[in-house]
Amino acid sequence: MLMKNRQSAIFRTLCPLLCAASLVLALTGCKGFSNVASGVAAVGEFPVKIGDVTVPARPQKAVVLSPSLADVVLALGYETQLAAGTESCTQESLGALQKIPENDPQAVLDVGPDLVLAESFDNAMATALSGANITMLAISPATGRSDFERLYSQVASAFAGGGPGYDAGISRAQEIFSVLDDINRIVPKEKVVTACYLYNLEGNAVTGDMFGNTILSSAGVTNAFYSHTGGYYDFESLRIANPNVIFCVPGLKAEMEKDSNFSKLQAVKNGRVLEMDASYMAWQGRTVIQAAYEISAFTFPQLLEESSTTVSLPGEEGSSQTPSASPSSGSEEDLVSYPQLSEGDSGEDVLKIQQRLEELGYLDIEYDGHFGEYTAGCLQEFQLANGLPETGVADQRTQSLLFSEKAVKKGETSSSSPEASPTPEPENP
Repeated sequence: MLMKNRQSAIFRTLCPLLCAASLVLALTGCKGFSNVASGVAAVGEFPVKIGDVTVPARPQKAVVLSPSLADVVLALGYETQLAAGTESCTQESLGALQKIPENDPQAVLDVGPDLVLAESFDNAMATALSGANITMLAISPATGRSDFERLYSQVASAFAGGGPGYDAGISRAQEIFSVLDDINRIVPKEKVVTACYLYNLEGNAVTGDMFGNTILSSAGVTNAFYSHTGGYYDFESLRIANPNVIFCVPGLKAEMEKDSNFSKLQAVKNGRVLEMDASYMAWQGRTVIQAAYEISAFTFPQLLEESSTTVSLPGEEGSSQTPSASPSSGSEEDLVSYPQLSEGDSGEDVLKIQQRLEELGYLDIEYDGHFGEYTAGCLQEFQLANGLPETGVADQRTQSLLFSEKAVKKGETSSSSPEASPTPEPENP
C-alpha cells in the first residue's frame, strides 16, 4: 500500500500489536444450528447453508475473487484453505498465494477449487463454473457495524462449518469492533471534527451508506458526506461542509492544491490532507483497524504525546488494560467556544449541528448546512429532551451539550427533562 513513512511511524507508535489472537471455536459438536439473521443454517458442521448456497464439506482448495473477502479470510485465520486469489489480493500475508487474472473463468477452473468465494459473479464466470461441480458462494460486503457480524459469520461458516465456524466469525467481528471502540474512546471529544475520503475531484467519495463511513466515525471524525449515498458528492456540499481534514487516494492531494476551487478548502490550505490507499476504505479484515488508527493519528497528533495509547485485540499482551489516553486539558484548543446560530444562518457550523442532530435521532431528512425552520424545530426537541430552554437557537450551552457524550438521544429519557414533543412537519430544513 502507498502510505507515508510518517503515518507508518504513527501507526507503530499507537498500536505495536495488531496481530489477531487465536480464534476460540465454541460449540464444537453442536447437533443443530440455525441463524436466520446471518443467513446461515446447518446440521452439525457441514453441510452448511449460507443464503441459497449449500457448502457440502470443509473446503480444501478455495479461490477468493475479492481482496476484501481475502482480508476477512486472513482475519479469521483460514488462509491455509486458500489455493488461489486474484491479482488484486495484494496482502503481504498472501504473497506466496497463487495469483490468477481478474475475471478469468478458465484460470479458476485450472486451479480445480471446491469453493469459489466472491462478492458477486458475472454471467461469464457463473456460466463457466456452473457445470464443474464447484460451489460458488457470493458474500456481499458489510455496509456498517450491524452488518459486520453477518459478513464474518458467513465467511467463517463456509470455511469451518455452521456451528464452530459461525461462532468464530461472530467472535472475531466483535473483537475487531472492540478495538475500534477503544480507538474511539481515546480520541478527543471536545469539538466535532469533520472529514471526508475522496476518490477523485469529479464527485466520488465515501458516503454514509458505505463501510468507510463506519471507519471514519470510529476514528473520531464526522463524515462530511454522512447524509449522502451511492458514493457520490457535489462540490457545493463539500464547500459548505469545508472539512477540517481530507483523506484521499494517492496523487489527489496535488490535484486539489492546483484546483482553484479545492485549494480554497481549509483542509487543503492548512495542509491537513492525507493520502491513503483506497483499499483502506474497502477491505474489511483487520485493515479496518489500521485505517482507523491512521485517520485518528493524523487528525489528532496529540495522541502521539500520550504513552498509553496502545490498543490490542482481545487475547493479546496488554489487552486487559483499558485505554485512558486523552489530550491534556487547559490548552487554548481545548477551550471550545461555539458561535450562536439560529434560523437563517448557514455554513459548516450549521452542518455540524445537523449531522449531530441526525446522529441523535432528532433530524431525519436530508440537510445542506442551512438553518431553517425544521432544523430549529429539531433543536427545540433536543433542548426539551435534555432539560434546556426550548429556544430553537444553538447557543453555547446547547451546543456544548449537543456535542457531548451526555447528550440524550431521541426516545431516551432524562431525569431532568419531560417527554419530548413531536418534531414539526418538514418544510424548509
